[in-house]
Amino acid sequence: MIHVVVGIIKNQSGEVLIAQRPAHKYCPGLWEFPGGKVEKNEDVFLALQREFHEEIGIQIISANPWFKFEYTYPDRTVLLDNWCITNYSGEPFGAEGQLIRWVSPNELVQYHFPDGNKAIIDRLCEINT
Repeated sequence: MIHVVVGIIKNQSGEVLIAQRPAHKYCPGLWEFPGGKVEKNEDVFLALQREFHEEIGIQIISANPWFKFEYTYPDRTVLLDNWCITNYSGEPFGAEGQLIRWVSPNELVQYHFPDGNKAIIDRLCEINT
């Protein structure tokens, strides 16, 4: 099983940050919520901070665990450990050259995400209604 930390970050308008997966990664070209693999023996919050610094160029100051679940793809099983980011410094940008966008939760269905992200999108849409 691959442990993945996912960060949900919203702007003052209530829009959620999404990023397009680079061509060299699993599910290339699809959209995702920023985050990545938790390294062996790495604290999950520290992994979230590391991944956001590497991918989005910001420093996470605080975040709260939201929910986690397992999803099985044909070739792998992932544990998606979702966090809501409550405070950060810096301005998000595609630090790895990827596109990023701020979108309203209701617009998320217009983007193609890996199948495992459906539960996250569903929960964000529930909160937004």
